[in-house]
Amino acid sequence: MGRNIEKVKKLIAGVGGKRTPGVGYTGKTIHMREEGEIWEEASGRKFTKVDGKRQQITKIPPKGFDKCDDCEKLILKTIDQQTYNRFKKCKYCQIDFEMKLKREDKKSGTTKWKDWVKKQEEKRWEAVLAEYESEMDGVEKADSPFDDTIATAIGNHEQGLNKI
Repeated sequence: MGRNIEKVKKLIAGVGGKRTPGVGYTGKTIHMREEGEIWEEASGRKFTKVDGKRQQITKIPPKGFDKCDDCEKLILKTIDQQTYNRFKKCKYCQIDFEMKLKREDKKSGTTKWKDWVKKQEEKRWEAVLAEYESEMDGVEKADSPFDDTIATAIGNHEQGLNKI
């Protein structure tokens, strides 16, 4: 008989040799976590299970912690966050504020809009000047790799003041 038929007969009879191990991918072990359980992974990050989902525990407050001063809207979008950082308002409240100033200028002939823009530019340049001054203080206080004594000696020698 054929070799395969013998194997099938042995298999049906319950007599068999060693089983060949399965070949394939073995994934990471899955840890079943309980609701509210806190654990730390090898990377040092801490997690907890909330509503059946893994959630990272951070010391940083969640994004959207800030609120617009005018409309009380949470600051969630990047453009709103950039506007909030400068003016403490969301993008649309800031646009409304600027348009209101422009409308007042057109109606009454005042220069509120121009004055406000000028004030913002002055603030920006004051910040640039403060940054420049702090950089220059750092440069002045830094140790110079240039040796003054050698430069003085070379300059005096070239002028004939040193006698060698």
